[in-house]
Amino acid sequence: MWRAPKPVIAQVHGWCLGAASDYALCADLVIASEDAQIGTPYSRVWGAYLSGMWIYRLGLARAKYHALTGRPLSGREAADIELINEAVPFEQLEARVREVAEDLASLPAGQLAAQKLMVNQAYENMGLASTQTLGPILDGLMRNTPDAGEFIAKASDEGVRAATNKRDARFGDYSMAGEDRRPDPSHVIVP
Repeated sequence: MWRAPKPVIAQVHGWCLGAASDYALCADLVIASEDAQIGTPYSRVWGAYLSGMWIYRLGLARAKYHALTGRPLSGREAADIELINEAVPFEQLEARVREVAEDLASLPAGQLAAQKLMVNQAYENMGLASTQTLGPILDGLMRNTPDAGEFIAKASDEGVRAATNKRDARFGDYSMAGEDRRPDPSHVIVP
């Protein structure tokens, strides 16, 4: 997505966690439902940032906060701190993404490719490529620590929910989040 000449729009709703958040943030534009939950619980166990996009999109202070605490953001919160471009009510999400896509489609493809390349190259010059090389290496290492082994054993013996509940209990988020910090389960997009 990052290197494709055409602009890519990520439409996010529901849970967008871990590698899914890394993947979505590699898109050129990210539009989410306000109740989406975007996060990386990597600091707690089993993984590391893969793409570095949280870092490059947020800046040092916020990137470190989320990297070290693993705290998630709602779509609205993510837009407010400019991790993503926009958050809209779920009922408007598809229409808004289509509107932006149609706006982009009305522009000359060469112009869009040149603008995308210019912005992306600036981030490449800041070290994005080396960050993206390091991310998967650290991710692999973090999946093979004693803590990760305990997480996998608990998931295998007692189920994934038990493992994630233990991981999230102290923080009261992700698997242990209250209804106000969970995406609305009725928000389903059917093709």
